[in-house]
Order: sequence, then structure tokens, then C-alpha cells
Amino acid sequence: MSALLRVLLIISAICMLIFMIKKIRDSKLKIEYTVFWIAFSSILVVMGIFPQLFYCISRFIGFQSPISMVFLIVIFVLIIKMFFMTIQISQLENKIDSLAQQIAIDRKLDCDKKS
Repeated sequence: MSALLRVLLIISAICMLIFMIKKIRDSKLKIEYTVFWIAFSSILVVMGIFPQLFYCISRFIGFQSPISMVFLIVIFVLIIKMFFMTIQISQLENKIDSLAQQIAIDRKLDCDKKS
């Protein structure tokens, strides 16, 4: 990995860390959601600082190229993240449906009481 690419990777990961911490302070994101992104950017910093670590891991696992292992792991992690977000969205949609039904029932009962 070239020195310029390593520096760029480290700088972008640190910027991502700072951005996430700023969003937490501004109360734009919950801490539980940013833990994933902070961990993800921390791994990018480690990749930039210690690239030989990933060469050793990829050789140990049996990948011919370290970048193939990194792409596979990143794609896998993002698919898992997307799956959990889909579950969360589904739960929130169910809650919204329940709340909308409860509001409709409450309004109907209020109209019946007034008449």
C-alpha cells in the first residue's frame, strides 16, 4: 500500500470519527447507532497504520490478495448492518401502524362522546 494511500485512509477515517462524535454531541444521532460507524472507522485507521497485519491475516485465511479479503469483509459487514436496519425499520413501521390505529380509535370514541 503506498504511503499516500495510507495517509489518505487514516485522514478520512479520522474525519469520519470526528464527524460521528460531532453528530452525537449535536444530538443528531443516538450513540448506539454511531458505535458501528466509530468501530468501522477505527478499523480503517488500523488498516492504514498497520497494513501488514491485513496481509498476514489474508495469507493465513487463504486469500491471494488482501484487498479481496477486505472487500469481502466490508461487503459482509454492510449486508449484516443492512439486515439489522431492515428489522428495525419493520419494527418501527409496526409501531407507527399501531399508533395510527390507536389515534383513529381515540378520535372515533371522542366523536361518539360528543354526539
